Amino acid sequence: MNRRIIGLLLVSDTVAMALAGLAATYIRFGTLRIDVAIELDVDLQYWQLSLIVPFVWLAFLTFDGLYDIDRLSWDFAELTRVGRALALGVVGVILLTFAVRLPGLSRAWLLLTYVLSSALVFIGRLAVQRMLTWVRGRGQMLYRTVVVGTNSEALRIVDVLGRTHAHGLVPVGCVSSNGGDERSDDMCAAGVPCLGRADDVAPIVREHDADTVVVASSAFDHDEIARMISELRKIPVRIHISSGLFEVLTTRVFVREVAGVPLITIKRVGFTRLNRIVKRAFDVAVSSAIMIVGSPLWLALALAVKTTSKGPVFYLQKRIGKGGRPFGMYKFRSMVANADAIRDRLAEDNEADGPIFKMRNDPRITPVGRFMRRYSLDEFPQLINVFKGEMSLVGPRPPLPAETEQYGDQHWRRLEVPPGMTGLWQVSGRSDLSFDEMVRLDLFYIENWSLTFDLALLVRTIPAVMFARGAY
Repeated sequence: MNRRIIGLLLVSDTVAMALAGLAATYIRFGTLRIDVAIELDVDLQYWQLSLIVPFVWLAFLTFDGLYDIDRLSWDFAELTRVGRALALGVVGVILLTFAVRLPGLSRAWLLLTYVLSSALVFIGRLAVQRMLTWVRGRGQMLYRTVVVGTNSEALRIVDVLGRTHAHGLVPVGCVSSNGGDERSDDMCAAGVPCLGRADDVAPIVREHDADTVVVASSAFDHDEIARMISELRKIPVRIHISSGLFEVLTTRVFVREVAGVPLITIKRVGFTRLNRIVKRAFDVAVSSAIMIVGSPLWLALALAVKTTSKGPVFYLQKRIGKGGRPFGMYKFRSMVANADAIRDRLAEDNEADGPIFKMRNDPRITPVGRFMRRYSLDEFPQLINVFKGEMSLVGPRPPLPAETEQYGDQHWRRLEVPPGMTGLWQVSGRSDLSFDEMVRLDLFYIENWSLTFDLALLVRTIPAVMFARGAY
């Protein structure tokens, strides 16, 4: 199975880099048939060079672990790794030109090839990932996985792996520890049985034909984990040890050795003063541009709202922002004028858990409002809040005052940063998420913020809105 995935990646990357080279040739020279100035008695044109360079760069992609199945990230971090490997590949090509005496190589062509290759390789890998997700959704190319442990960490791993097969790991069972965390029944999750005890992990893996083992590190002491690894190494099985760091991006984690002890180091990240300035500058620039470009659509929506129902065009709703400070959030009115007064009568029909209110067939929504909500068009005026500094383009969902009255200490951490028009919660399910899941995603975003993370979430928001995933 791994060989097939690696083969797909090799083909995808090679084709992507070759196309990038050919495109760069045409963009730079206006034709594919242009000679490379050389001192050798060999005729070489840029289109031919475009087919040679990918094989040089494949070596650098391989060296950086981009064909190591266990290191594939399948997300925006993959673009960073691809860009870094190809940047080293550019250096390699430059050194190679000196070795074979190619002084006339166009620097503009090489730069264009690098930029286009980074983009096309990343897009190609996304296509491979989508294909794998589609295939795995039909029960193929899956890794039969045994989760070792039955404590809270292990059960969370079982739950996460059971919810999506995108990464190919499907739990076939769990193994209880030899301590006191055994469950009282024979199941560790719905449809996932408890197969036995950690003493017998190797025979259990053989019996159930598993090819992957995930060990919950918090369920065992060091000696027990070392014993299990020693036994499992005698079996052709992939072994993963969970760090338990569910709230930390892998790009912030690396393993280093100190005095012979492997330590997991977590890079410091946070909303420093500089980060806040960068985020604010980005918000102002992008929100201004969108408001200017989108003004015709704004006018059309405003006319639709005004002519189809009584009431104002805009709805100013009191929300809670950074640090618990209230502000008025702008939206195109999507409900009848007295929607807030009617809400109390609909409390029994609330379909959301926790302090938030959601109703799939809310009778207060107007026909135009339902269309706007489906594609999040009613949220466009929040760009005004972004420009004013009350909100950000990306951040936690801004809560209502009534919702914060039910907040615990953990929930208030969501308001350490400005609320956002979109966020990790939206691209991960929008209205389909429970309140606890939304809070967990918001805290994950706060703990792992970066400008590239914001850019990635903005890009992922586009298909989430276009296809109305999870929208009410």
